[in-house]
Amino acid sequence: MSDNAVFPKFKEALMKGTIGDLSHATNVVVKACVLDLDDLGSAITNATNATPIVVTSATHGLTTGDIVLISKVGGNTAANEVSRVTVTDANTFSLQDPVTGANVAGNGAYTSGGRVWKLTGIDFLDDIASGARIGTPATLGSKTVSTAGVFDAADTTISAVTGDQAEAILIYKFVTNDADSVPMLVIAGASSGLPVTPNGGDINITWPAAGIWKM
Repeated sequence: MSDNAVFPKFKEALMKGTIGDLSHATNVVVKACVLDLDDLGSAITNATNATPIVVTSATHGLTTGDIVLISKVGGNTAANEVSRVTVTDANTFSLQDPVTGANVAGNGAYTSGGRVWKLTGIDFLDDIASGARIGTPATLGSKTVSTAGVFDAADTTISAVTGDQAEAILIYKFVTNDADSVPMLVIAGASSGLPVTPNGGDINITWPAAGIWKM
């Protein structure tokens, strides 16, 4: 399990070779911004301490097999991951590992909060509410792709950020506008150094030494 996820549509484009050379200095522009996850998806009101975890989110609109990012669940923090869902009814669904299909086990009693955001079906940037994207996106410099399939770039600064608390970083391929730009990766959870509440200053992103992500 992981709280970082490559968007399903982007992964498909990579496998089909239609996304272009991500390391190209000018032909492929990759940008990063931060996200307010409270503006995405739907609210969670329960997550059972069981195997699998069963999540309650009124009229969630999900379909069995969807990939979702769950964040901000209190108590049963094992729910705060990228998961595949099995829908049980209009208001509940269970969580499985998106790769192995194994049921996700709870690790404590639910106490409060939570958001579930459906990643399946996000094809272009305009599928992500503009109000959830905080600050002016920064262009990633010195992009590289290694023979081991690791994508990396120079550390990034998002300048003079104002807005709501941000809980995730969004990385996307910019083309000409929101309608043709392709979301690549969302990074959330403790490993991201988020959440952060913007105060008008810069948000400096130091990417992991091992690279931003690996296919």
